[in-house]
Formats: sequence, C-alpha cells, structure tokens
Amino acid sequence: MQWKIVFAALFVSLMLIFGCASQQYPSAKLPSPPSPPVLGGDKDAHGCIGTAGYSWCEQKQKCYRPWEENCTSSAPAGTACKTVSDCGAGAASCVNGTCSQYDEHGCVPDGGYSWCPEKAKCLRVWEEDCPSLTAAALEEQAKTYCGNGLTVYICGQYIRVVSDMPGAGSKFYTLGNYDPVAICPLVSPDSTSEQCRLLLFGNNCIEQKVQCGAAAPSAITDLADDPNFVGAQLTWSAPDATAVDYAIYRGDENFSEVLLIKTTGQRSYNDVFNGGNQTFAYFVRARNANGVLSPSSNIVYVQQLSTSSGPSPGQID
Repeated sequence: MQWKIVFAALFVSLMLIFGCASQQYPSAKLPSPPSPPVLGGDKDAHGCIGTAGYSWCEQKQKCYRPWEENCTSSAPAGTACKTVSDCGAGAASCVNGTCSQYDEHGCVPDGGYSWCPEKAKCLRVWEEDCPSLTAAALEEQAKTYCGNGLTVYICGQYIRVVSDMPGAGSKFYTLGNYDPVAICPLVSPDSTSEQCRLLLFGNNCIEQKVQCGAAAPSAITDLADDPNFVGAQLTWSAPDATAVDYAIYRGDENFSEVLLIKTTGQRSYNDVFNGGNQTFAYFVRARNANGVLSPSSNIVYVQQLSTSSGPSPGQID
C-alpha cells in the first residue's frame, strides 16, 4: 500500500515537470513599420502633391518643383509692354505688346543663348563655336584691356596688348582667358622665344586696332545674388551716368577660366542651373556708349545644387 502512495506522488511530480516544460510562452512581437505615404494622397489646398516634390507657386499660380524651375518669374511672359525696357528681368523682346523671354529667333538670351547665323541655331559661345559670335565676343574682351597706356589689337583668335613701357612688349590673350597665353618682351629676334616669334611674325592675319574711345565707367560695387533662386539671380546698380549696358562674366571657383556670358542693358541677370554640383564666380563690368568697359565689380560666388535633368535654358521643347 505504501509503495502505491509513493508511486502516485512520483507520477504527479513528473506530470508537473513535463507540463511546465511544454508550456508555450508568446514570442515578442516587433512593431510593424509605418506604411509609406501614398503618392498623390497628400494634395494640399492647391492640389499640389508634396510626396512628388511639388509646392504651390503664388507668382506663377501653379504647382512646381524647386529643382526644376524658379518660383519667381524670371521671364515675365504676358506682361504688357511698348518696348523691351518695360519688361522685367528675363524678357528678351516685346512682341505684339507682350513681354517674351524669347528673341526673334526663339533663343533665350537670359540663359546666355544667341542666334548663330552660320549654324542657324541658338547656342552659347563658350559651349560651341560660332564665327560671327566669337568675333564679337573677342572684340568685347579686347576692349577690357584699354587704358593705362595700352594699345590693343585683334589678330585671328588672339588679342595682343602692347604696353607703352620701354621694353615691356606685348601680351597675348585668347577668348575667355584673362591670364596671358604668352608674354613677349621687346628683345632682339634671336632672343625671342619660338612661341613669341610665331605670334609676332608668323600669324597669317592682319591686325585690327581696337578703338578704345573715352574713359571707362566706374566699377560696380554692389553686385549681389538672391540665395533663394535655383541658379544665380544677380542684381546691381548703375555705377555712374556713363554706363549704358553691362557685360556679365562667369568663371569657375578658382578663376582658371572666365567667360563672357551676357551683355544686357538691364541691371539684373538670371543664370539658370541645370544639374551638377559646382561653385561659379560672377562679376560684371559696366560699358559706356563708346564700348569701353569699367574695371571688374565685386565677385559673387554661387553654388550649383540642382539635380534637374530637364531642358537647358534656351532650349525649346
């Protein structure tokens, strides 16, 4: 009888042990990730889709993405005008009483584009060669060297600046390069370098003297950029009463290359960026009625941060 009691107690103990070992505890459950926003499900009061990057632009009365276009209208199409001087920044012409960003050839000058008759297309001279535009730009740059006892000539693709200082000789420049490509002092032919000998005596062209005219206007000192513009939105004041228009220059951050990108009678200019990540340097020179340019303005640096792959300024879809 006693052994039955012991066996029963042992059986109950084993049942309790196995029952505890086989008990299932619930596993910890990780929180579910938040559901991604539904594209188109977050329209604002104007119908702009925030998840697609769109915001409302009050000036243009439409939804826009800031990396694709500027909200502030840089080309006031539709504004009434009698002449282009009645239009704001970005307008290239006054057509049928309305401001337009396009000139008579469909080019956008505010983007640096000009009509090339030889190629029958809009282009920018620093991106593609055009004989007539290149010649005009070369003369424009040549005039910047006028004054201070210097005589300036154009011969082919070169600008020759001759100093009146005894023995100083000549310096040669090319379009867009404000550092001389050659310095040729006045020495005997036997002592002249091969490069200078070729430039001075071997060019098959006739030198044209640049007419420098009257004294240059004063330098611009208040060149500024609007940091909220996707690109460079430059503004400045007239330095004095002799300034009739302005030459705008753009270079890289280190000024290893400087290019004339626009000549305008307005005191503002928008340079729209189109992709990339680079810092540009800008300066402006005033020009008088005789074509003489002022010294350089203060320098403004603008960082390009656009990621758009849309059409470049001046391109018509």
